[in-house]
Parts: sequence; C-alpha cells; structure tokens
Amino acid sequence: MKLLDETQALAEIRDLLAEAKTARLAVAFWGKGAIERLGLDRGITAEILCNLDSGACNPAELRRIRALPGITLKSHPSLHAKVYWTPTGAILGSSNASANGLALEGDSASGWREANVRLDDPTMIGDIATWFDALFAQGNPILDDDLERAEQVWKTRAKMAPTGTRLVSDLLEAFKNAPTHPAWGQVKLAYWKDDLSTDDKKWLNSERRGGHIAPTTDAYAGWNDRIAPNDWVLDFDVSGKVAIYGGIWRALPEEAGRPGLRLVIPAKQVRFPALGRLTLSKADEGKLTSIAPAVLAAHSGNGALIDLTSAMALVAASQMAPSDKGFTMAMEQIYNDAVAIGYRPTTFRRMLADHGGVETARRLIRGAATSGFETLWEKQRLDLSVEALILKPTWRALFHPDEQAMARKRLRAVGYIPED
Repeated sequence: MKLLDETQALAEIRDLLAEAKTARLAVAFWGKGAIERLGLDRGITAEILCNLDSGACNPAELRRIRALPGITLKSHPSLHAKVYWTPTGAILGSSNASANGLALEGDSASGWREANVRLDDPTMIGDIATWFDALFAQGNPILDDDLERAEQVWKTRAKMAPTGTRLVSDLLEAFKNAPTHPAWGQVKLAYWKDDLSTDDKKWLNSERRGGHIAPTTDAYAGWNDRIAPNDWVLDFDVSGKVAIYGGIWRALPEEAGRPGLRLVIPAKQVRFPALGRLTLSKADEGKLTSIAPAVLAAHSGNGALIDLTSAMALVAASQMAPSDKGFTMAMEQIYNDAVAIGYRPTTFRRMLADHGGVETARRLIRGAATSGFETLWEKQRLDLSVEALILKPTWRALFHPDEQAMARKRLRAVGYIPED
C-alpha cells in the first residue's frame, strides 16, 4: 500500500494502465485531456463509469472516450468514487480524471491537493472488481441526447466551480489566481468615446421619469451582441485627453425595449458564486486606465469593448514596455562601444547628458546625417548608430513610425539592412 498525491497518482495510474490489457474505471468526474493523461488511446479494453448527471463531466471529453475502440462508457447518477482498477493493482482516492485531479509534473500548484492509495493485495483487487461489476450493471449507456443535455449543465456549472485558490477581494488578483475560470467571460471593459445619441438620452429619461427603470439606469449603444444580460462592465470614458474610470456596471437581465441599447445599473462589486465579491483597487484602476491608448489604437481610435483576458495581456505588455530610462542606458552603451573601437563622439555624449536618450535620438534622426554616422559607416559599425538602435524591436515603441522610417531610409541608403 502506498500513499500518492495528485502528481504521483497520475504516474502510477498511467503505468498501471500501460501494463494492462483490461481496466475498470469508476471515476465520477472527467475533464479535458483525460484520454491523453491516462493513455486510454493506446488500445486498452476498458469499462468506464462516470457521473454525467452531476454536471461535472466535460461532455466533449466523454464524446471522445465513447468513440474509442474497446471502451464501454456508462453513467451512474450517484457515483462519487474515484477508482482505477486493473487485474494487477488498483488506485483509490480523491483524484478525478481531470487536470485538477491528476496533475502533470509542474502543474500541481494550480490543481487540487489530492490523496490516493495504491493497492496490490489480490483479495482487495477481487473485492473491488465485484463492487465495480455490480455498480456498472446499474449504470446507463450515454446517448447523444444525454450529452446534449449535459452540455448546458456543464457550461452553467463551470462558471460556478470553485477555483481551488484562496478567495480574495481584489478583482485583478482573483483573475491572476484563476485566469482560465469561465466566469471571467462575463467581465467586459468598455472604453467609450461617443455618448448616447440625443434620441437615446430622451428615451432613457422618459423611462426613468415613468418609473419603468431605476433612476440610476444607464445604457451602452451598439454593443448588444457583445454585452450579454447579467454581464459586468468596467467603464472607462475616453472622450477626453485623459481616460476616466466610471465604475462597475451590471447589465440588466432584460432587453432595453429600444433597439441597440443595453441597459446597465451601477454596482459596487463584481460578484460570482465561485469567486466572491470583487472590487477594483485604485492601483488596478490606474493599470486599466493606462492601457486606454493601446486599446483605442487596436480599434482604429474608436471606442472599444474588450474582455478581461485581453485587458490583462495589455497590462502585462505595458509593464514590459520600453522606458526612456532604459533607452538612455542603451544610448550610453553604444557610446562606450564606439569609444572601444577608437571613436569618441563627444557631441553625442553632451546631447545625451542635456536631453536624455529619447530626445537626443529624435534630434539626430530628424536632422541631417551627422559626421558620427559617417565615421561609423567608414568603420563598418553602423550597428552602433542611433538609427540602428531605434529600429531594434526593443525600442521601436518609443518612436513615431515617421522617425523609424527616416532611420531605415538613412541606413539603407548606405547599404546597411536594419533589424526587422
């Protein structure tokens, strides 16, 4: 007998099944990738009992399992066991056939902490086989209609499933803890430039005065196909020079009664059964506000609606974005490298001290080619030129496309091919 955690259990089960020609698996819940994790696609003959009615089985994975040759798949509505049996051994415990229950090496930190036992006693193995046969006989074959019904339950339940991580109150921290949780699909970020039309505003005011909607009700126009009822919206007004955070809004469950409008009401928190009550800290407001230019640039400068996953990717990219300080250090380095090959650009050094790296580069790029450029060309070291530096992928974002074009043109005029 041996105690196994979620990672050890996966290795033991795979070895057990790899050595067997037949297997009996009574495992309540099955997740994506179970076939590959367990090695069920190698031609083994197996009887598998799951609990489709629980809503905790991925119907897509069960379809794949059902299609495997040699596999007989049934469901039992009361099954909660996790038993992996072969004629030579068995593993019992808490690990379901999912990424959370059976973790690959390195993945265990993102899954549940499990406990399982490996059994090799022949008497116990025989008892498990008898128990399985009786339960399997009570199971129901899984038909197409069963899987279609389970699909809807699966989608709903997935949004409510616990994350296996510590509950927190900060929205972005909760996202970082469980970035793939389905609930995040209901969080949208609206960066809007244009206010509602005059007619839409009149309609809203009329509905408010008539008591048909709450006085605090507002609306988004043109995003009905992307903001679903009960979605959460983080609002950003980008109509001015500076983006302004407008709080959290909840889309009403009913239609507006006016084509093109999605009614919303203000909310203090984003609330999910699996994630708790979440708010946006001041620091995180700043992060999401700071990416407004990148959001608008990706949508041709117009207002944009993006999901939280996309927003977090932009936040991560902005935190890794090149800085003026970093570029100044790079400019100082090409000065030192130039000195090392016998060229001391003193004017360049003085400009760097007076104006910093970015402004110095802009002045040099927008002016005529300098004697320093010619010297580096003669020494066949244009890789140390300001023109070559600003075209490196690391620093391009600091310069306008026109400035990049000037640098590229100057380098190509003397036969130097800049880095692309």
